Amino acid sequence: MNQEALQVAKASMKDNRKLLTALGNEKPVHLSLAPKEEKILSSILDLLPKSTEGKLVLAGLVAFVAWELIRSKERK
Repeated sequence: MNQEALQVAKASMKDNRKLLTALGNEKPVHLSLAPKEEKILSSILDLLPKSTEGKLVLAGLVAFVAWELIRSKERK
């Protein structure tokens, strides 16, 4: 039984070594273009204000629009 386990372990180590050698020989993959989702997100983030004051104004504008939408729903 020990002899069989030893042979199985040696075969497994040999297979693992072959796999690691094959993986080590592969060249790294470099993306030439960013995925669409990343480009879209980057474009949206570029539109956002960078300063604290700009962020506060944007937050106020979003709150105002949300308030108007809620009020318009209540009127109906």
